[in-house]
Amino acid sequence: MQSRALSSKRIREIKENIDKLPLKDKLDILRQLEEELFALRFKGLLDEIRASARKYPLTLEEITKEVELVREQRYESGN
Repeated sequence: MQSRALSSKRIREIKENIDKLPLKDKLDILRQLEEELFALRFKGLLDEIRASARKYPLTLEEITKEVELVREQRYESGN
């Protein structure tokens, strides 16, 4: 899809036209936008996770301790 800037007036017109559509057509547009934006949203999520990991780094020892705790809890619960 070609990307170009739209004026705020044109965007407002598009929104007004969408408001006039039946629900089925609105849902079709929503699905299309979700598909087109998935990669961008996923990259944003990864960036947030990476930033958090840099801000609060975990050591291998901390990770191992947490894994062992979860394994113990699962073993005790029978899962």
